Amino acid sequence: MKHRVGLAYLPGALPCFEAFGNWPTDLVGENGIVGGEPASEVLDMMIIPGGSLVESQTVKDGIAKEILKMAEADKFVLGICSGFQILSRGTDIGRLSPMPIFREGMGLLDVTFKPMICTDQVKAKVVGSSFLTNEVGAEVAGFHCHTYGDITLYEKAKPILVSRVKRLNYFRNQKDIISGACNSEGNVVGVLTHALLDQNPVIIRGITKSLDISIAELEEIRKANAKLKQQMKQEIGISTGIRARSKTGRREKRPRTLLITALESGGGKTVIVTGLAGALKKRGWNVGVIKIGGDIRDIVPALYLTKEPMKDYSSIEVADTGWQSVPQAVNGAEKDYDFVLVEGAMNAFTGLLFDKSRRPNSTAEVAAALGSPTVVVAGCDKEGIEGGIVSALNYVRFLKKLGIKTVGAILNKVYLNYMSDETRVIVKQAFERAGAEVLGIVPVSDLEGRGAIPEVEIKYEEFTAKAIELVEQWVNIDKVVKVAAPFAMTELNYEAFVAKFKDAL
Repeated sequence: MKHRVGLAYLPGALPCFEAFGNWPTDLVGENGIVGGEPASEVLDMMIIPGGSLVESQTVKDGIAKEILKMAEADKFVLGICSGFQILSRGTDIGRLSPMPIFREGMGLLDVTFKPMICTDQVKAKVVGSSFLTNEVGAEVAGFHCHTYGDITLYEKAKPILVSRVKRLNYFRNQKDIISGACNSEGNVVGVLTHALLDQNPVIIRGITKSLDISIAELEEIRKANAKLKQQMKQEIGISTGIRARSKTGRREKRPRTLLITALESGGGKTVIVTGLAGALKKRGWNVGVIKIGGDIRDIVPALYLTKEPMKDYSSIEVADTGWQSVPQAVNGAEKDYDFVLVEGAMNAFTGLLFDKSRRPNSTAEVAAALGSPTVVVAGCDKEGIEGGIVSALNYVRFLKKLGIKTVGAILNKVYLNYMSDETRVIVKQAFERAGAEVLGIVPVSDLEGRGAIPEVEIKYEEFTAKAIELVEQWVNIDKVVKVAAPFAMTELNYEAFVAKFKDAL
C-alpha cells in the first residue's frame, strides 16, 4: 500500500463518530509514532477527529510536532470540529462563563472560535479549493454537532465551506455560516461538518485525486480501514484498556430497548445513559443510542464509549427539532443493534401543552409511540431523598395513567447517609406498589462544574469514566436487561394523547 492515512487516537477524541470516508489506515497516539516511526515520515494524510480535544488538552507535544511537520512538508492535514479548533489560533470555551476562557491551538489555520451551538443536519456549499476538492460551487451534506462554532477568519485563512443551518443556540434561526477553512496552500483544512467524507462523492474524488490513488490502491486502503475499525471497537473508550466481552448465545431477533426520562433537565439522564451504554457494551451487547429531539450532543459521551457512529436515526423529531420520525428511527436501530437506549429531552412532559407545535412535541408522546419500557431518573440533590421519591412515584403513576410502559426508576444524586436498610426496603416496596422497580440508587458525585457537564463544557474521557463507574457500582445491570423489551410501536393519535394528559391533570 503506497499511501497511508493516520487517525488521531487520543483520549477525548471520537475516532468512530463517523467513518471518515473509510480512509484511515493507521492510528496515531499521543507520541506521534506509527509502527515505530514518526507519523510525518510514513503518513500522507492525518485526520484529527471531533471530540473534546480542546477541553481535554490531550494533543501532546509528540503528535503536535508530527502534525506540524506534515503541514510544513505539504502533506495533508484535516481537522474536524474539535480537530479544526486544534489547528486554529485558539478557542474561547467560556460558554456560560462571565469571562472568556481561551485555549490556544496550533496556529496552522488563521482562525479563532467562540461559542455557538448547532446540531443540525446540513447542506453546505463548497466556496473554495483545497485538497478535499476543487469543485467550487458543489453542494455537500453532513451534520453539525458543536458548541464552539462561531468562526472568525483572519488574513491567512481561506473559507472553503458554507453551511445553511436552521437552528443556532437552541433557537430557529436559518443562516449561512462558515463551516470550513484552509491555509493558503490548501493542504491544511478544518471543517465543522461531520460525515463530509462519508456522504459526498465529490469529496472522495477530491481526496483520491489529491493523493493520486488508483482504484486498486483504494481497495487496499478500504481493507486496511476495516481492520482498523475492528481494532478500535474492541476497546471501550480510548486508552482505558477495557475490552468488550463477546456475548454468548444467538443475537436476539429484535433489540431490547429502554427509554430514559427524568424529572427535570439536570437530573442526570446523560450520566445514566452514558454509564449504561458503557456497562452494557462491556457485557457484550451491541448498544445503540438515540436522542429524542435535536440536541445530539447529549448522546456523544455514550458514543465515545461504545465506538458507534452518529446516524440519521440517532435523533428523533420533536416539533421542529430532530432528524427522523419515530418509525424511521425504529426501523434503523432495529437493523443495527441488539440493545437500544433512548435518551429523553427535558422532562417527560415538556412541550405537551404547546398546541401550536407539530407533533410529537414531548418525550412522553415519543415514549407512547415507541411503546418502549421507560425508566424515570429522579435527581434527589435539590429536594432531598424524600422529595425525590415522592416526585418519582408521582411521575411513574402519571406516566402509567397515560399508557406509557413505565418499568422502573433510578434515584440519582442521593446523599447515601440518609439511606438506612429500613429506608431502602420502604423505597423498594413503594415503587413495587406503583408497578415499577428501583433499578439503582446513585450517590451524589463530583460530576459538577466545568469539564463535567455536557451543557457547559465536557472532557469525554473523564465524564465517561465516572459515568460507567457510577452505573456499574450503583445500578443493577441485570435488572436493567430484564425490564428492557423490544419496541412496541403504535400509530399514536397525538391529539387524543394530549387530551388524555389534560384530562388527567
